[in-house]
Parts: sequence; structure tokens; C-alpha cells
Amino acid sequence: MAQKRFCTNCGAEIGSDSSFCASCGHPARDVAAARPTDHIKFRNMWVRVLYFILTLGLYGIYWYFVTLEELQVSNGKEKSGCLMTILLFVPIISLVAYWKHSFEYAEFVDDKFPGIAIFILWLVFSPVVWFLVQTDLNRAAHHPTQ
Repeated sequence: MAQKRFCTNCGAEIGSDSSFCASCGHPARDVAAARPTDHIKFRNMWVRVLYFILTLGLYGIYWYFVTLEELQVSNGKEKSGCLMTILLFVPIISLVAYWKHSFEYAEFVDDKFPGIAIFILWLVFSPVVWFLVQTDLNRAAHHPTQ
């Protein structure tokens, strides 16, 4: 049986013989083979901001950990969220943690955004990364592949 394909732009299922996504019109080259997404949790963006404010930023550390592990599982890799989260607290070495998250996300979205661009956004204005990553994870949570 052929693997299902999903649009990397909108998450809709693409027929195996389709050249374009019927939902948003993206070309078939912008579709991805099915990857596991049943472990991805939908998270309301505004509730996340509220949690971040109420916990004085501690929720951001938790969010980093769970999203990194969700990305790694979807990318077919071994989880290393705990180690990378610990590295966030080590000056200079924390850059490795941001680098890892950036490239896991880039792989998850099939390089819709280059990993280096996401890494720079982590350093310059991290709320943009939060928005991008959570939006794509929420899209995957709504369009499970199984």
C-alpha cells in the first residue's frame, strides 16, 4: 500500500497521482510522505502566552522541551529534549540547543524555512520561532497521518 502524502503548506492529504494540493494549490513537489504525528499535542497559542507570563517565562523552557521531542519523534530520531533543555542554562553552549531545535523544525517542515534562518530568529526575536513552530505543530495535530 502506498504511503499517504500531505501538503507541507496546509497539511491536507494529497492523492498519490495528484500534481497539486486540492486544498491550497501548492505543487506536488511541496508534499511530504506521511510521518508520525499522533504524538503531537494541539496547543492554543494565546493560552501558551498566558502560561509564559504567569510562570515568569518558565513555561518557555517546558515548551522548548516538549516541542523538540515532538519534532524529533516526527523526524524519526531519538529524543534528546532533556539534554538540550539542560544546555539552555549553559552560557554560549545554549546556542547548540537553539541550533538543534532550529534544524529539527526545518526538517519537520521539509525546509519550508531554512534551519539557519530559524536559528537567527531564535537569537534575534524568539517569539517568532514560537509562533512558527507551534503553528506547524498545531497543523500536524489537526491532520494526523494515521
